[in-house]
Amino acid sequence: MTGLDTLMRYADRAVEHAGDRVNCVIARCTQGTEWQIRFSQNNVDISKVWERLGIEVFVALEGGRTGFGERSVTSEEDVVAAVDSVVAFTERMPQSVFYAGVEQRATRYEASTEDYDNRIEEFGERAPELVNACIDAAIESGATRVAGALKFSRRLSCLRTGHGVEGRAMSTAYDLNVRAFQEQLDWSGQGLACGTVPSAAEEEMLAAGHRAGELAKKAVGAVQGKPGVYDLIMSPTVAANVLGYIPASANPIMVLIGVSPLGDKIGEQIAPEWVSAADDPTVPGGLMRRTFDFEGTPAQRVDIVKDGVLKQFIHNTSTAAMYEVESTGSSEPTALGGQIKMLLPAPSNIVFNNGDTSVEELFYVDRPTIYVTSNWYTRWQDYREGTFSTIPRDAMFLIEGDRWTPIKNLRISDNSLRMFRNIDAMADDRTQVYWWEVDVPTFISTVRVTDCRFTAATQ
Repeated sequence: MTGLDTLMRYADRAVEHAGDRVNCVIARCTQGTEWQIRFSQNNVDISKVWERLGIEVFVALEGGRTGFGERSVTSEEDVVAAVDSVVAFTERMPQSVFYAGVEQRATRYEASTEDYDNRIEEFGERAPELVNACIDAAIESGATRVAGALKFSRRLSCLRTGHGVEGRAMSTAYDLNVRAFQEQLDWSGQGLACGTVPSAAEEEMLAAGHRAGELAKKAVGAVQGKPGVYDLIMSPTVAANVLGYIPASANPIMVLIGVSPLGDKIGEQIAPEWVSAADDPTVPGGLMRRTFDFEGTPAQRVDIVKDGVLKQFIHNTSTAAMYEVESTGSSEPTALGGQIKMLLPAPSNIVFNNGDTSVEELFYVDRPTIYVTSNWYTRWQDYREGTFSTIPRDAMFLIEGDRWTPIKNLRISDNSLRMFRNIDAMADDRTQVYWWEVDVPTFISTVRVTDCRFTAATQ
């Protein structure tokens, strides 16, 4: 495996080769190992390992022209070619409207090992056995068929900038998605687990298998749900997708391009006073935990919603200059729509406050309430207004007093800001959620929201 010293040598070579041809250069060299185990029909189908070694290069030229490129590298000659390619590309670009400079302070960051699993190689050897144990757990809890995937990874990276920033980072991560089924496909359940130290998470992974199987068993006999307005209880999986979008869109670039509902709402009460949410790259166990951003600015917690009030956005150096505020250390190469990446603010880990209500108490309801455990295909009809729809998948229940009826074929069709304001209760079961419907790791609890609109799934 390539070491940090080699990665830093490549990053140094990139900055040196860019030289005085550029006004600014940032190079990040990364080595990663990714494992994936996929399973279906109660058996492991595929087990793969990928090794990646690549470099990312950002440059700024006279006239505010900026460019970004990334490619695989195996030698310093590849690094030189990568820099030449980015510079040549940038020379043909117009002035960037999103660029106003980068971090100027020369800072040195040593690699933190707090979220690094030294036993990840050993975990990789026994991971297939653990996956089989998760399948067995789901079957023991009521499933007849089980499918899903376990992914885990190791990442080393080194950053060097033309302004003297030097940074090293090490991290590991895992995420598990278990789907359990009964005889009919819509009698199903889901279990998720994610974090940074896979070798210490076997119990959590087995619990995900049990949860998927239990929910699939409870979904047996699901009947057609009736469209209407109900109180809604969302598992952390669903809440992370539907409610997590609000703090994740506290981004000035999203406001400028019209895909955030928060544009003119700083200082407004957008949630009950006991709800807070932050973007926190420093949270222990966060999948996107980091010490510094792509520019070399120190990472920091950003209180986006505090006591229900929208307080601030995340920023990099450029957007901070536009808004006349300080950078929050949130810079990352990001693509807007197409494949070309620019240096923009990007969220890290969204962290909601933990609730003060037990999960059991949350389900004591005196009005018809729908409990949604999983959702797919979230689609936005109006990003600026926050209007969206999403389809509940897996087990879903109509709760009337102490009676739970499994239901199916409904769609949540509502407004994310309105739902954020209508948060009624949060349980004390906060957990981290990350999967394909939640691409920004989000720490959130089971949440109850009042008066949500459900339509027929075919509408």
